[in-house]
Amino acid sequence: MLLCLAALFVWAVRPAYAAAWTQHQGDGQIIFNFSFLETAHWFDSSGRRQAFPDRGRFRQIEVNPYVEYGVTPRTTLVWDTFLPWNRYANEFAASGSGGLGDMEFGVRRRLTGESATVVSVQFTGQFPLYAAARTPAPGNHQVDLEPRLNVGRGGTVGVRHVFVSGGAAYRFRTGAPADQFRSDVTAGIDLSRRFLGLVQFFGITGIRNGSPLATGGNPNVQSDFDLYKSQCSLVTRFDRRTRFQLAWVDAFAGRNTGAGSTLLLALWRDF
Repeated sequence: MLLCLAALFVWAVRPAYAAAWTQHQGDGQIIFNFSFLETAHWFDSSGRRQAFPDRGRFRQIEVNPYVEYGVTPRTTLVWDTFLPWNRYANEFAASGSGGLGDMEFGVRRRLTGESATVVSVQFTGQFPLYAAARTPAPGNHQVDLEPRLNVGRGGTVGVRHVFVSGGAAYRFRTGAPADQFRSDVTAGIDLSRRFLGLVQFFGITGIRNGSPLATGGNPNVQSDFDLYKSQCSLVTRFDRRTRFQLAWVDAFAGRNTGAGSTLLLALWRDF
């Protein structure tokens, strides 16, 4: 997800706030994400890409509203909710479910002042909003706690405004699921006054301290897994407060999880 480095870079960088930057006091941003994934493959325990047995196929359509609000000049509240519609089918059976998934709430605190390099910390908690018996399950139905360190820097290359941001986090997962090390890197360039290009990497590495659990027909909710994704986005500005994002997300490597590509559409609105 995506992110005032300086006044000349405001519109291009605000969408990248989900990394190191914080909102100004009293300002906020809401992003409505819509994604579509359909795949017949998964990464096995050795990281090899395999077809689901019995011609299986998994589909997920997800709505994800994401909100940030600046409560002080250096502190931003973050709220994130997932509403997935999942379906898994093979030659012998099919199941589907939809509705609320997990919800995340976090606080981000900027540690540096007004400088080109921004350092911040964030603490996030994730909670399930669905019944444990739902099939296919939208998640592991447990509480996650995540401390995170973010670093970002903005500037110019020639006449183009650019930024780079990265983060690292350790996610503590209650119950059976294994803890995770999470990492991300985002690079953005202001292609013109109206267009922003983004290239991103997202990594989840399972710590292998979990216990087996039933996935309920969703290959993406294994107890212990690795997942590495790349994302390329084009963002266009409609007006001073509204932007639209088109992105392609590719799960290029992993272990014990689904493999496939996701189409992402997002509408950003500042308030």
